Amino acid sequence: MTTSPIRPFVAADIPQVAHLHESVFETGGHANNGGGACYREYFTHVFLDNPWRDEELPSLVYEDDGRIVGFLGVVPRWMSMNGERLRAAIASQFVADPTSRTALVSVRLVAAFLDGPQDLSIADEGNDVSRTIWEGLGGTTALLRSMYWTRALRPARCFMAWLSGRGFGSLAAVATPASRIVDAVATRLPRSHFFQTPPPEPSADLGTDTVLARLPELAPGALRVEYDQTVFEWLLERARECRAPGTVRKAVVRSGPSVRGWYVYHLVPNETAEVLQVAARPSSIGLVLDHLFYDAWRHGAAAVSGRVEPSFLQAYFDKYCVFRRCGPWMLVHARRPDLLRPFQNGNAFFSRFDGEWCLGFQAAAPRAVWSQ
Repeated sequence: MTTSPIRPFVAADIPQVAHLHESVFETGGHANNGGGACYREYFTHVFLDNPWRDEELPSLVYEDDGRIVGFLGVVPRWMSMNGERLRAAIASQFVADPTSRTALVSVRLVAAFLDGPQDLSIADEGNDVSRTIWEGLGGTTALLRSMYWTRALRPARCFMAWLSGRGFGSLAAVATPASRIVDAVATRLPRSHFFQTPPPEPSADLGTDTVLARLPELAPGALRVEYDQTVFEWLLERARECRAPGTVRKAVVRSGPSVRGWYVYHLVPNETAEVLQVAARPSSIGLVLDHLFYDAWRHGAAAVSGRVEPSFLQAYFDKYCVFRRCGPWMLVHARRPDLLRPFQNGNAFFSRFDGEWCLGFQAAAPRAVWSQ
């Protein structure tokens, strides 16, 4: 009887998986000394001891003659659709040894993952290679949710960053003092698209109790993730830890006693803030975006960017956002077509906060097979 080279990931695998991860991600020596304290803590916390751990949905390793040549991290999540509770599985940190038969290892790992007992499989930071494998195995790409929007807050600073990214760093450095003046004027002219003014009512810190109480009415979609206090706070902790430097900012937006929505984003001053989650009624999304943009501008962001939420498309246009398809693909798989349709038609609530963004390794470079 032939033994499968794919088996569940266990704690004893961490040293080998850490070295494999480092060889692909080039994380700078973190895998030394039996996996390194940071690697051991990361793989244990995220893939072995997460709040949803399920023996039926383990992370997977591919073993060849006693050597681990592939790893696919799996984090289970609970979701619901029209009152039916569903088990989802999020794939992350997919790596294959480049000296091995990489294509074979990658295809067999993904096939084993998709063949699991979960109702829904998701990888929302896929690159072109992973998309080809995923679709070849019967999965699909949520095309609209693979689009990203960006709202410039300091236009001159954004242009300087564009110049630097194209090899004109010296020119950008010379023009930086003038760019600050341009931005100061642009954000204070009332008729400017970049004009910033405080919202009529200040936002307040977003508490877990608000999310748990208001999610059913503010989450736009029949299919949505499920939270409890432990789950939401675990994700916040991961969001704070997996991207450095920077801070995670979150706020609830109210009109009088009424909750209109909330936002969660990652901020690095002078750079583009990454939106992790926005929840709002369609009638309130404009107000919530105004609060988000003002908060990010006030704390020094050059721009704000996030993944397209189809039900909010008109609001993005109204707020002068631009769109691009240069980020990662959102990949989904389910045996039931009714579970796939919400990702295609905008009737699902699944944000970057719920996917791979919060599952990354802090020292990691771009995310191997899954990411661009």
